[in-house]
Amino acid sequence: MPALSSETLLAKVRAVLPAEAVVRTDPADVRPIILDLPGVGPFRLYVWTLTEDRSREGRPPGEFKIQLILPGQGKGERGSLDLRDMPTGLLGYSPDHGVFVGWEARLYIDFGYSANVQVRDDLLVEARESGWAVAPPRTSQGHEEVRVAFAPAHLPHYLGASADADDQGYEGVRREAFLLSHSPGVDLAPSPAEAGMVPGYIEEARRRITVVRTQRSPLFARGVKIEYDYACAVCLAQMGIVEAAHIVPVSEGGSDDLWNGIALCPNHHRLFDCRLFVVDPELIVRIDHPRVEFLVDCERDSGLEILRDHDGEAVLKPVFWDEDEDRRLRMQAALEEVLARAAVAR
Repeated sequence: MPALSSETLLAKVRAVLPAEAVVRTDPADVRPIILDLPGVGPFRLYVWTLTEDRSREGRPPGEFKIQLILPGQGKGERGSLDLRDMPTGLLGYSPDHGVFVGWEARLYIDFGYSANVQVRDDLLVEARESGWAVAPPRTSQGHEEVRVAFAPAHLPHYLGASADADDQGYEGVRREAFLLSHSPGVDLAPSPAEAGMVPGYIEEARRRITVVRTQRSPLFARGVKIEYDYACAVCLAQMGIVEAAHIVPVSEGGSDDLWNGIALCPNHHRLFDCRLFVVDPELIVRIDHPRVEFLVDCERDSGLEILRDHDGEAVLKPVFWDEDEDRRLRMQAALEEVLARAAVAR
């Protein structure tokens, strides 16, 4: 099965860590990565490529998986994640959706060679669109496991929250409620201490998260489209389907200011949201070549000409670009931030 290289996976992790974080890992070895994370301390992190599950007929559609194989583990041999001495995380990175998924590392102290660890694709789509998605518990390894998918920018936040959940021994719906309460950009009360209050809290938290995520300024969309004369900044399609995309997503601290927007057709909007391409501060398209090569290796690159054909090309300037220096500089800073977080080379 094709996979991203260890160097690429490590680059995706490094790109979103705070400047004070220290990575004590050889670039060729991400199983595990050892971090010194501000506010958390030492942290052990196992990372695999998350791929669509086409392993055998009869599998339910819409499943993605990582395959657990440790360095030196041979076929027929048992493996175990090292949980000693420090918090430990188990992650998958999706080249398709551009998001991470976190599982509960404590449940994987014994597994067979190439054991599958799975997640539904609807959780990946939700994380791509909103930045943070918590699934209800699902039976795994004989336990109720809570999976979380999240935008790369939220990796440090997830590591801290999952370490706290482990420290407090939260499992099942208690863990679900705790991780929902940590949804970025949503003001929620702390998860309740009383078990009987947890189901009601989860229902209300999910309702509140939905309301917050659907609240969008109509002025932002209208203003961004006007700045680009209702044309996709990449392919120049000029019709009613053009949408306003946030450069820095609201879930990652972005605003509804016009300088934080770019007009895109639906196809380029989705590709931009999952960071298969970014736009650099000089308004040049930069595609994520390792992820595109992964799709080629999986024979799932049909149609990617709409991306490849624009690599290295300039996009449309918004009207304010040459007229308002403050807005231009703010937009360039936002583009630089996204370029760095996505770990895409210029």
